[in-house]
Amino acid sequence: MRTLNQLKTGETSTIRAWVCYDGMLGRLIGLGLGIGNEVKVLRKGWFSPIHIQVGMTEMFIRRKDATNMWVD
Repeated sequence: MRTLNQLKTGETSTIRAWVCYDGMLGRLIGLGLGIGNEVKVLRKGWFSPIHIQVGMTEMFIRRKDATNMWVD
């Protein structure tokens, strides 16, 4: 398995697991980043957050958080 941070621009994958603290757990699920949901990487920069799409929602996620999400 790879982490969300390792996906290339334009790649789509399914979230399989993540590691986070309790306060972040509810926020991730509320944003649609639950286990089993598909995520697509729209844009990546060298030092910037990762622009992703989950369903019809687009958001930015910190690289630090993306390294704690495992995808197929």
